[in-house]
Amino acid sequence: MNVFISSVVRGFEAYRATAKKAVMLLGHHPVMSEDFGARPYSSEMACMTEVDQADVVVMVLGADFGFATSSGESVTQQEFRRAVAGRKPVLAFLQNVPAEELQDAFRREVSDYVDGLFRVTFASEQELSDGIVQGLNQLTVTRSAVAEAEFAERLRALQGHSHFGNWNQETRLELAFLPQPELAGSLRRVHGEHESFFLKLCNAGLSSVKDGYEDFDQGDVTGIDTKSVRWRYHDCGLAKLSVVLTSPASNGNPFASYYIPPSRVRRIAESSFGLINQSKGGWFQLGLYGLSHKLFQEPPASHGNSISMSHSPTDKVEERVLLIPASSAAYERWLDEALFRIGRKLTT
Repeated sequence: MNVFISSVVRGFEAYRATAKKAVMLLGHHPVMSEDFGARPYSSEMACMTEVDQADVVVMVLGADFGFATSSGESVTQQEFRRAVAGRKPVLAFLQNVPAEELQDAFRREVSDYVDGLFRVTFASEQELSDGIVQGLNQLTVTRSAVAEAEFAERLRALQGHSHFGNWNQETRLELAFLPQPELAGSLRRVHGEHESFFLKLCNAGLSSVKDGYEDFDQGDVTGIDTKSVRWRYHDCGLAKLSVVLTSPASNGNPFASYYIPPSRVRRIAESSFGLINQSKGGWFQLGLYGLSHKLFQEPPASHGNSISMSHSPTDKVEERVLLIPASSAAYERWLDEALFRIGRKLTT
């Protein structure tokens, strides 16, 4: 990859040299203003041209804002905004020092944009080098991941091997995960973890110890079945957790089973993250199924004698995302967006 290294130059020479070495260590090509040579246009235009041609931009931000151009922006700020406009991956490295006012505002701007992609702080040349190596490695994994269409097709192809039977008629939440890179050959290990996985389900509040579980093993698929949960694990590393959403009438509300509370969907999805994520990152799919004649909303506080029920425009909704790394914070941010979109699909 062509890696554009963006930072102030004066007083930052040692850190820029460190960044260059880290990029070259991984076999990538560092692009730096010091190496531009003579060009028939301004150095500012040269930087913008190189940002446009780069595969990724590495921002190394210290305390100094640097030279302010006629627009009031620093050159580094112009490079960052050019990268954003061109939808370039940006890896941000912030020196752990107090920054002057303009630079502090710029650092916040960068942090807000790259939050969830890659942003770390550093206090030494070694920490900067380690961070750049980690960030570029993660970006390489992301670029080599299967496309969303292939992930969706893999799920469809494996649907017939989940062996859920009549379970597929239930109103349920399913969370699927495909690690990137894949974990081929992990079936034997997971096959021996049924009991520990069941206890994790119980600790997460998704099942009950008194209900017990049944083993499922067939071909290259293993898993367990409980009263309210089905879990399947495929030899390629693809895992799927299916949880019943509706509840029988309770607390005097005869219509409770017609509601799918978004708060419950969120709670189950959050609890399922640590159960299904067996890797540092990969593809996630959150799906709701069996939605006909269901309301995606919280049940009313007071119970009436009737319910206004419109036919759901769809029987299922799905949202997918590639998270590398798959941190809980990044996952929860995605849940915010996914549940917002699901709510719109089911109420409009």
